[in-house]
Amino acid sequence: MEYNGTSILEISDPAKPKLVWHIPNEVAHVNSRSVQVVYDFGPEKRDYLARSWDTGKDFKFQIFDITTRATDPSKISLVSEITGTPPNNCGPGCGGKFIIRAHKGYWSQQSGLFYTASGEPGFRSVVLHIWDLKDPKNPKFLGRAILPSQKNGAPGFDREYAHHPVVDEPNHRLYIGFRGAGPLGAWDITNPATPKLVWSYDVSPPYRGPHTVSPIVYDTVPNFSGDALPRRYAFVTDEAGGGADMKPCKSGVRSMAYMFDITNEAHPIPVSFWQVPVGNFCEKGGRFGPHQHAETVNGDLNRFVDKIAWIAYFNAGVRVLDISDPYNMKELGYYIPKTNQNSHPLAKGQPTAIQINDVDIDHRGLAYASDRVGTGLFVLEYTGKKKASPTNTN
Repeated sequence: MEYNGTSILEISDPAKPKLVWHIPNEVAHVNSRSVQVVYDFGPEKRDYLARSWDTGKDFKFQIFDITTRATDPSKISLVSEITGTPPNNCGPGCGGKFIIRAHKGYWSQQSGLFYTASGEPGFRSVVLHIWDLKDPKNPKFLGRAILPSQKNGAPGFDREYAHHPVVDEPNHRLYIGFRGAGPLGAWDITNPATPKLVWSYDVSPPYRGPHTVSPIVYDTVPNFSGDALPRRYAFVTDEAGGGADMKPCKSGVRSMAYMFDITNEAHPIPVSFWQVPVGNFCEKGGRFGPHQHAETVNGDLNRFVDKIAWIAYFNAGVRVLDISDPYNMKELGYYIPKTNQNSHPLAKGQPTAIQINDVDIDHRGLAYASDRVGTGLFVLEYTGKKKASPTNTN
């Protein structure tokens, strides 16, 4: 397997994943940290994969036709690339080739829209772009979601950058956490060419800035009844990485997960917080704290119908939470893999420790957790009394 790129695994037997094919990057040291797949897509009913491509100097998103992955993977082919927005599309000098990050996206099987996070001329940091990808061979730029402070020359900028999209198309909402500062928010995407900011909330200070923001509908909530129901919440995870999250964890505030009541979008309210007790995790090495929670089930928005949340928690492994009471989140279980001969320290001078980076859920309710320091991919099943469910509808 190459140093980097994209691996396709066969997982009909989840206990024995098999490598089908590896799509290498054409140059060394490319970071392809996100992948989205659509199946039987478009009038030709073909399967496609989109991935990010980031060298730190060049940034783009690549689209591959993977229809033949099971029969003849050597015929997997690159069909298009997204390297930037149209020059001057938002005024003189505004728009053009990506200049910072090509990070994480979401490709909607239903609408054909592709939502990506990247930076372009005219803006101070990473913003959220929306593309028409109904024809994967011909991507078309539609619009962008930004905070007002991100536009060059606008007041109030505090290093915030859009991390990645969480998209609820049936309810016309796009949710974004902004790293580097502290905002999170929701945009109305009824017209994807002109997303409109509906609400935002800044958790900094004291927190560092959200990574993943997921909407959840609750038909029942303890101490709420009658016309106070149903209610809508946002489950949020920070990304650990500050002084409080790295050995020796002496500076700042430790990152955590939290819940917002967003029923009244004009007045979002934080209602609860959760984090792993410190124990000896600060001494283990690497980052200690959350990175991401499972925001998708089988590639679609996770509706959390079972009210179970899976969190990638760096050196504390994978954590599974009961969030049936949004005001009192409780841990159901955890899994901390051991490192192996492929593992390496996250940073020079630190001990080698597991660094669970991302977790996602398939159609069977199984979770797939990837490690940031080379240890591998882990396929997990929750077997506790509160059963995880693969169903994913409100």
